[in-house]
This record gives sequence, C-alpha cells and structure tokens, in this order.
Amino acid sequence: MEKKKDLRQSLAAKAAAILLLIVATAGAVVGTTAVTLLSCGYGAANTFQDDILCKEAMSSAMDSALSYVAAEQDEYGFSIHYNQTMMERAGGFAAQVFLGDPANGKLLGGWSDVPAENDVLCRQTMAVDVRDDEGRRTGEYYTVVGYVSKDLPAGSNFAVRYSIYNQLHNMPFSLTILITVALAVCALAALIFLFCAAGHKAGHEEICLNWQDRVPLDLYACLAVGAFCIAMIPVLEVGGGGGMPFALQIGTICLSAVGGSCVLLAAMLTLATRLKKGKWWRNTVCWRAVRWCKRLWRRCWQAFVELVRILPMTWRVILGLLAVLGAQSILTLLVFDSYEGFFFFLVTVGLDVALAGAAAWMTIQLQKVRDTGSALAAGDLEAQLDTEKMYFDVKRHAEDLNAIGVGMNKAVEQRLKSERLKTELITNVSHDIKTPLTSIVNYVDLLKKQDLPPDAQEYLMVLDRQSRRLKKLTEDLVEASKAATGNVTVNLEPIVVNEIIHQAIADYEEKLAAGKLEMIVNTYEGNLMALADGRLLWRVLDNLLGNVCKYAMAGTRVYVDLSAQDGRVFLSMKNISRDPLNVSAEELMERFVRGDASRHTEGSGLGLNIARSFMDLMGGGFELYVDGDLFKAELSLRA
Repeated sequence: MEKKKDLRQSLAAKAAAILLLIVATAGAVVGTTAVTLLSCGYGAANTFQDDILCKEAMSSAMDSALSYVAAEQDEYGFSIHYNQTMMERAGGFAAQVFLGDPANGKLLGGWSDVPAENDVLCRQTMAVDVRDDEGRRTGEYYTVVGYVSKDLPAGSNFAVRYSIYNQLHNMPFSLTILITVALAVCALAALIFLFCAAGHKAGHEEICLNWQDRVPLDLYACLAVGAFCIAMIPVLEVGGGGGMPFALQIGTICLSAVGGSCVLLAAMLTLATRLKKGKWWRNTVCWRAVRWCKRLWRRCWQAFVELVRILPMTWRVILGLLAVLGAQSILTLLVFDSYEGFFFFLVTVGLDVALAGAAAWMTIQLQKVRDTGSALAAGDLEAQLDTEKMYFDVKRHAEDLNAIGVGMNKAVEQRLKSERLKTELITNVSHDIKTPLTSIVNYVDLLKKQDLPPDAQEYLMVLDRQSRRLKKLTEDLVEASKAATGNVTVNLEPIVVNEIIHQAIADYEEKLAAGKLEMIVNTYEGNLMALADGRLLWRVLDNLLGNVCKYAMAGTRVYVDLSAQDGRVFLSMKNISRDPLNVSAEELMERFVRGDASRHTEGSGLGLNIARSFMDLMGGGFELYVDGDLFKAELSLRA
C-alpha cells in the first residue's frame, strides 16, 4: 500500500500556505478597514461634498490657504514654502480668503484658480476669528471659501480620497463583513497549518532545524524586536503628520505592515519549531552563560572542598572558627569606624546566625548518627541513615554505620540460613530413619510372640528397648524441627488447666511411685481457665513429668503449684535433681543438652527445647531456674 504523503513535509504546500496567508491577511485587513470606515461614517454620505473624507481634507486645505494669505512670514520664508507644498499636494483645490463676509467683505487673496461653477465638485465655507498678538479677539473675522474641482490631478490627496469614497459608497456592508470573516478564517487556517508544518522536512520523521532555528533564542528575539521596530518607524512618521501625501501615507503604512508581519511570522514559526524540538531554553545565550558560570562555580567549590578534606577534622573546626571570629572582629571595627555601621552590624548578626545554624546542623546530624548506633546496638539491623545531605566526617561515619548494619544483616541471614538447613537436614534424616525403624519395631513385636530360647529372649528384650528408644528419639527430632520452624497447627481455646494437670499426674502415677517420688499438688481452688491448645499443653506437661521421673532424686518431693495473676495463669514444677546440675538454665533449653552429663539415663535432650517452642507457639512463657540441685520450671498462659 502506497504511503500517504504528509503535507507538512511538502515545500510546495508550505509556499502555498504562505501565499494564502499573505493574500487572505491583506484582504482581511482591507475588509476590516473598510468595515471600520463605513461604521465610522466614511463613505456613507450621499455626496462626496458631505462626506467626512472630503470635509477633513478641505478643512486642512482651507487652514493652509488662510495661513498662506493672512499669516506673517518668517525671515526664512518657511510658511510660504510649507503652504506651497501643501498647495501642490492638494491638487484640484482652490480657495478665496475674505476679511468679513464674502458678499461685502474685502478679498485678501486666493489659493490657486477658482474653477467654473459647472466644474466644482465640492464647495465649503469656513469662518475664523481675527486675534491680536496677545490672542484676543478683535471683532473681525476671516471667511475662507474652498473649492474642489472635478478635474482632479492623479495622485493628489483629493483624488485619492474621492476614489476611496466611491469604493466605500458602493460597497455592500453585509457582504463586506462576510468576505472579511471568510478571509480571516482562511488566514487563520493557513497560519495553523504553518505552525503544524514548522520543523517538518521531506525525508525526515524528526523535527529539523533551519538556520534561523539555530540562532540562540534570546539573541533572535532581540534581532526580531529590532527589525519590527525599524519596520514600524515609517508608520510613526506618518502618524506624526509632516504633510505627506495621502497616497504616500497609505503606501507607507502597507509596506510597514508587510515588513512587520514578515518579522512576526518568522518569529512565530521558529518559536513553534523550537517548542516541538523540546528543551528550547538550552539554545539561548543566557542558558549558556548560566551553565558556564555554574560549571566554573562547581569546579571552584570542588577544589575548595578537596582542600578542606585534606585537613584533619580538628584543624578544620579551628580554622573555621578563626575565620568567623576574624571576620566578626573586622566587622565590629567597621561598625564603630564607619558611617554604614548598621549595615556591618547586620552582617555580623548574619555571621552569628550562620554559625549557630551550622552548630545546630552538626548537632542534628550527630544525633541521627547516635540514634542509629543505638538502634544497631539494640538489634535493629535494618536501621539506616540517609547520608545524602551529610558532609565530611559525619557522612563518612554514617556510611560506616550503614555498612555495619548491612554486614550484620548478612551475617544474621547466613546464620538463619544455616539454622534452616540444619533443621531441614534433621527433619529429612529423621523421616528417612523412621521408615526402617518402624519395620524393626514391628518384626521385634512378631519375634516376641515366638517361642525362643532364654538367651534369645534376653537379646530380644534389648532390641525391643533400644528400638523403642530410637523411635522415641526420631519422633522427638521431628517434633523439635516442626516446633522450631513453626510448622505446627495451633488451635487456641479456653481449657481448664486444673483438669489437664491432674490427668497428666495420674498418667505418671506408676512411674512416680517407681522412682519413690511424692507429688505435692497445690492447684487453684475451682476451675482455672487459660487460653491454650490442649494437645500442645499436654505434650509440655508430658516432657516435664518425664524429666522428673528420669532425673529427680528418689525419696524426694515434687511440688506442682498453680496460680493466677494479672490476667495470666502460672504453673510451676519443682524437684531436687539426682545428679549435680553442671549447666545453666539457658543451656538446658538448648537442643541435645541434658542435665545428666554422664548420659547414663535415657533421653534425647530435646524435651525442654520442644516444651519451650510449644509454649511460644501458644503465646505463653517458659522459664527454667537452677539453684544448686533445685530444678524449677515455670509456665505462663493467657487467662
């Protein structure tokens, strides 16, 4: 499919638009002038003699005739020369000047030859009072009778005005308005097209700049304003009078209008092209000068900053204070020894304010650095400082703190990743061990039902005991891994803590009796409710009572106390350890740590760690206290 031609890139279309703009604008201006003149009464009289065009010219010509006949001449004959010039330009005009009434007055003189009665086109009479040297009326008056001949010389003022009158008088007013509006619309359409086509060139999709578009905009604007003013000078000359012929006045105005319009059109088109191209302000002398000054200032400032950075911070502060104090000393002397002391006093105050502002700024920056350091010390590794508006040593220290936070964050993330991998390894290994272990336990159960020799029965009991111990260890590993990662379903609901404690103690009654342990239970009177998951709380109590049966000294008492305080339920369990507790309470809650250092009792070292994880999942608390051989576990739940 043939690509449609873009008229904006066509040189012929642009030339046609310019031609149309010139013709339509000229027609619209002429039409507007005609409509304006008609609206003001020009050309509206039935005869030329009664029209404003004739009256204005005759009034001026009769003034010149009166001046020519009655006025005194200067030594250079300027008035004579001026009036003769006006007589030549007012071709076809004649006048007679009388002292008094023309019927019985004295004829003082005339201007040109009076035409015959049949050749008179216009006739007009004007009376002017005679005044003395002091401007007072003398009682006499001049009468000027002006005549315009039908035989008018070509190009004279009256010939031009008569021609204009005939054209205006015969011009239909409504049709002229319609034609003027149509021409104005055509001119506007051509101007809009030229604006749209500005910058477009055949064979180029982007905006192209010509020679005048490359001239700096502010320089171009100055040249355009100058050219426009030069084009308007003749119009000012015409407006100032000077006796210029009427035809020449019209021609001068037209030429000035054409010149000024060309300058305006060129300026508007180049402005449209620059706006389309974008970033027009960069092609200006002012922009280039500002950019050059900015670069120079930046280089000087960088050199000064580098010089200051070389100095230690202490010397920088000392030199800065000395500079401020020195300037203040000089200004103080000027305050007392100068007529402009108040100005220097204001400068001194400004220096003090600037110094106070710098101190405040430094204090604020140091406060931010200190707060960030405190946040990092408190464990907030995400704390960061915005160093964009900081400078010198404060900025360097802030960047170091940010780097510390980032480094610590990476270390923590690496440790968490290692802990997660270790947890996943334990879980995966535990699952892999659980499958063959289940088979071993099942086959041991089958062998126990067989009739085996006594020695084999003894070996079978060892296998049964150790396989079940290994199964328990595997289950604890899986449970500890789930508790550590939070991969446990928690269903919190109000439960009666008294009942679950008594049930747990009842399940361990035989083991407690076998260990010769006496349970002393002090529970809350009545039912004490707490928000917990019954399954997880049972598992916690099971681990604690299991530890009591394994590690409590035989023949001692175990105390279980239940109480409520400040909206929470507290449960404590105390016993005397059989073996010396050579580890701290915190170490006891770590994984694979046992109070039995000799490890001659059964246990995985995971019970307390699992219990603490379950209490955390329920939103409760789990604390251990070790005082000599006294072991105490305290649980807390939300009531």
